[in-house]
Amino acid sequence: MKRLFLIGLVLAPALMVGQKKEELQSIQRDVAQLQEQVKELQRSQDAKMTALQGMLQQAVDASNKVASGLTAMEREVSTKLNDQQSKLVTPMATLGTKVDQMSDDFRSVATNVSDLVRRMGALDSKLADISSAIRTLSASQAPAVPPPAANQSGPPPGMSAETMWQNAFRDYSGGKQEIAMAEFMDYIKNFPDTENAPNAEWYIGYMYFNASQYDDAVKAFDTVLKMPENPKTPEALYYKGVSLMKGERRTEAGTTFREFLKRYPSNQHVANVHQYLRTLGLEPRATSKKR
Repeated sequence: MKRLFLIGLVLAPALMVGQKKEELQSIQRDVAQLQEQVKELQRSQDAKMTALQGMLQQAVDASNKVASGLTAMEREVSTKLNDQQSKLVTPMATLGTKVDQMSDDFRSVATNVSDLVRRMGALDSKLADISSAIRTLSASQAPAVPPPAANQSGPPPGMSAETMWQNAFRDYSGGKQEIAMAEFMDYIKNFPDTENAPNAEWYIGYMYFNASQYDDAVKAFDTVLKMPENPKTPEALYYKGVSLMKGERRTEAGTTFREFLKRYPSNQHVANVHQYLRTLGLEPRATSKKR
């Protein structure tokens, strides 16, 4: 038994060494296997990393292409905007100039309107003065302007019939009634046989008529009617009849109106003459037909 025990004691270390050696080899195999797994994992990670880097590179390339495209688009848009702006600058500047010109024109029109209003006011004042002068003439039985002085014989030196007529008619047209009256009288006195003598006498009668001096108007129109037939003869006969009617000389007015219709049946005043005759009761009024 002792022998066996001793043998066991001798053999135990050897057995333990063998057993440890096997365990060490097993561990080495495990480590080698683990290292292989690590290498395989490393290879797998490297492959994935390479694939990921490729994808990232593709993304970077695509991004660069997009950025390049955007840059080109931006340049193109900027170029087109600059081109459009350059094309619009001149028309807009021209439009601005035209607007400024229109503003100046409107200001000019406003100034002209203001000036016109001022002139109309001045004209109203002149018309008021003329009305006042006419009322003064109406209140007086004497001619508006006395005839020239008796000691004056012939026209003023260097004064022709044409010049005297133009002066008189200009003052008449300009509303200077009193001056025109005197000038027409001077014209008839100095140039009684000229073509404008009936015209001058008619204007005298017409100014008396407008001043409601109907008797003086009738005398002036009669003077025209005593002259040879002329363009003012029909007007003188018509206004003589109207002056007689307004002066309450009804019978004479009727006689004059009938003479007018007999001598000038197609004259423009015929309708007025018939109306005046009806007003005077010398012609029947038109009766409406019953239906």
